[in-house]
Amino acid sequence: MLTAFVPSLRTVCRSLVCFVAIVASLNIVESDAEAQMVRTKFKDKVHVVQPKPVLQKGRFEFAPRFGASVNDAVYQSFKVGANANYHIAESFYVGLGFDWFNFGEALGGLTNTYELVANQAGASADTAVVNYAAFLEVAFVPFFGKFSLFNSAVVYYDFAVTAGGGWIDAESVEIPSPSGKPGGTISLNSRLFISDWVALNFGIRDLLFLQNLNGASDAFTNLVTVEGGFSFFLPTTFEYSEKILKSVE
Repeated sequence: MLTAFVPSLRTVCRSLVCFVAIVASLNIVESDAEAQMVRTKFKDKVHVVQPKPVLQKGRFEFAPRFGASVNDAVYQSFKVGANANYHIAESFYVGLGFDWFNFGEALGGLTNTYELVANQAGASADTAVVNYAAFLEVAFVPFFGKFSLFNSAVVYYDFAVTAGGGWIDAESVEIPSPSGKPGGTISLNSRLFISDWVALNFGIRDLLFLQNLNGASDAFTNLVTVEGGFSFFLPTTFEYSEKILKSVE
């Protein structure tokens, strides 16, 4: 009886081995099919690349501002002004600017340092006093980007460097005779866009010119101001061209 049972046991073992081999082969085929499906799905997936949020090329920009001087210890100046810019490219624009400084005694004037020097040294300190400045400048936008504000909104910004020249009308504290003269200007500024056509402006500007001071003729002078304001773009809307969309693919 035992002898008859042994062949049957061998047959069962062979059957089990065959069954396991068949199941394993089916699992391999199924895994390959699933892997192929995953690769197909991944290949068909659409990857979204966001283009530049705000386009500026071909648009006009009007930028009113208010500012104050920061580098003159003798005379405190304030200004109101504006720029009218045209963006010839996304990274370049040209602009006309005007700043008005002369508010009489209503805003700005001699500081406590002037009075202190006059009282202690028995002499008056002299410095340039700008009345207005008009200029033409060119600008380059080296970079732009975006950041998350309080994890609730994405704000787009850019950063610009400008340089130009124009006409500066100025006098001095000790020589109150206004006169106009050529001068230069450089600035650094940034825009934070709050919509497609409105932005907040922040910047620092330096006016460079020669001024007659008490005891010095054509003394090199500069006036540094910090400024803030708004930018309004026209037209208020823009469209992405096929060329721009291809540039971000």
